[in-house]
Amino acid sequence: MLLAGGFMLAPMTFAQPALGQGQITPLITEAAAYESGQNMASLRRIEALVFQSAANPALRKEIEAGLVKLLAANATFEARRFACQQLAIVGSEDSLPALSDLLKNQQTVAIACLALTTHPSAKASEILRNALSALRGMPRVQVINTLGDRQDPEAAKPLSGLCRDSDPAVAEAAIASLGKIANEPARQTIAALRKEGNRALARAVIEASLQAAEKLSAAGDRPAAAAIYEELLQPSQPAYARRGALGGLLLLDADQGEGRILSLLRGSDTTLKPVAIAAITSLRSKDASERFARELPKLQPQEQVWMIESLASRGDAGARSAITANLTAPAAAVRLAAITAAGSLGNASSVPLLSKALANATSPEERQAAEAALGILGGGEPTDLAIIDELKRAAAETKSPLISVLAKRRNRVAVPALLNETGNPNPAVVKAAFQALGKLAAAEDLSVLLDKLVSLKVSDVRSEAESAVVQAILKVPDASRRSEAVCGMLDQAADAEVRCSLLRLLPSCGDAKALAALKAASASAEPRLRDTAIRALAEWPDSAAWDILAGIYRQPENDSHRALALRALVRLVGEENAHPDARLRDHYRQLLAGARSDEDRKLILSALAGVAHPEALQLALPLLSNSGVRAEAELAIKKIAESIKAQHPQAAQDALQRLKEKTP
Repeated sequence: MLLAGGFMLAPMTFAQPALGQGQITPLITEAAAYESGQNMASLRRIEALVFQSAANPALRKEIEAGLVKLLAANATFEARRFACQQLAIVGSEDSLPALSDLLKNQQTVAIACLALTTHPSAKASEILRNALSALRGMPRVQVINTLGDRQDPEAAKPLSGLCRDSDPAVAEAAIASLGKIANEPARQTIAALRKEGNRALARAVIEASLQAAEKLSAAGDRPAAAAIYEELLQPSQPAYARRGALGGLLLLDADQGEGRILSLLRGSDTTLKPVAIAAITSLRSKDASERFARELPKLQPQEQVWMIESLASRGDAGARSAITANLTAPAAAVRLAAITAAGSLGNASSVPLLSKALANATSPEERQAAEAALGILGGGEPTDLAIIDELKRAAAETKSPLISVLAKRRNRVAVPALLNETGNPNPAVVKAAFQALGKLAAAEDLSVLLDKLVSLKVSDVRSEAESAVVQAILKVPDASRRSEAVCGMLDQAADAEVRCSLLRLLPSCGDAKALAALKAASASAEPRLRDTAIRALAEWPDSAAWDILAGIYRQPENDSHRALALRALVRLVGEENAHPDARLRDHYRQLLAGARSDEDRKLILSALAGVAHPEALQLALPLLSNSGVRAEAELAIKKIAESIKAQHPQAAQDALQRLKEKTP
């Protein structure tokens, strides 16, 4: 309720002198006019004083008196609500008469309850009880709720009379508050209501009964609490009531309910079995896991799933043993639960069993679960080594997921085994091995990976192999070492497909030697090598390739190569837009001069729009006369003008004026 008020302000903890009555009054007067959305300075000041008054009784009394004045009818509703919130902190019996007056007005009952809920005086409860008879509807409900929150024992009698009120909201609130009070008269009324069996009030009565029993249990009156729970446990009660009652009874049992749980597991009460199984998680006896694991085979599949989940939460040796035993359970759902649990509990010793579960999986879900379980197994490197051992003897269809597991576990101890699998005759295994190597390989693996690529027997996995080598290349800090390794292989390779693979690696090397090799290959007599080299040049990471690409752009062998060169050149200039020097502007001139179509010009304009320089406007403005690209030219000019208007206002203004002209 306090949160609902909307004035939970941060307390001002710095020291301030106590204010006298004459100084507090203007502050209260200012606060009295507060409306939502206005300056809250006066409210913050009052709240800070409330905070300070905890150690200053005199200030506390002065502040309370001011807050009482703030409850007057001439204050705004927001101000009165704020006052009630603060009186919940500093209110004494001095504020009760004013709060009592608020209870007489239907519009202010709720804010009065803000202050009265936590008021320390017993007279506050008396005021609330006295207000009950005069109120109706929601205000009455608010007072009833407040009496319940105060757990006022004297309210049990008047609330009992309201439990059968014609207003359902009033009746339900009265029943709920009796459950919070839970003294003898309140419990007698709730018991009578249970016997009446009024369906409209059944849920409220049951919830109040459970709350009363919980309070009795907390107070140490276990027999009285158990009596309520036992009544609610009967088959005639709704399922939610029975489950709630069972949960309470298990806490009361001397053995934490072990005997009761066993009895339920061996019975046929399907309503209570989920609660009983869930309670196994928190049992304290050392042999509980072994005892309840013995019940697993006797349960239905869904119940077995719940049992496995509870045992997994226990995580002890008995639980692990039971879970492991169910990795080969007949029911798919049980196997799936056991596999999932084994992943969170197991270690290296679990690897053979989970690998077997992976190999024998009968559904995608089961395979995914087994793979995920192996991926999260604890045990560190011994577990990784155990998975590698399984990989060595696994069938082809199991090797790929085991390789994926090793990749996820990120331990480089797996690299030799993965390199070995790149020679597997099964393409799926080879592909998985190279994908894993891409994640695990380091700079020192570059040479052997290049050897694997060059000697590759399965052409379908060449892309994955190249990707793995690229990842290793990028981990070599020295660019010259990268290109020496790749170019050395290129010089020795005779097979065209191998040479093409090596050419595709050169952009990752990124130095002059690698670029020279690509330039030479782009002039090769072999069309396939020329095409691969040009495509690799189009991927070059910086403008060092500009002149070569510009030459292809001006005099291409075919339209495809020209398009590749243009897109690469546009990418390169776009990446250099942040530094609009003369060289960059010259590059844009070259591109526009070589454009053959409006599509070319549109692509160039899209990059030119990012150049913050007046000369970029001079490149874009002439294109306004071309109807095919006018829209793109206008957009580029607007962006350029916006970016330079602070440094070059006249150039920006002139360009924008051109856009307004009917004839460019």
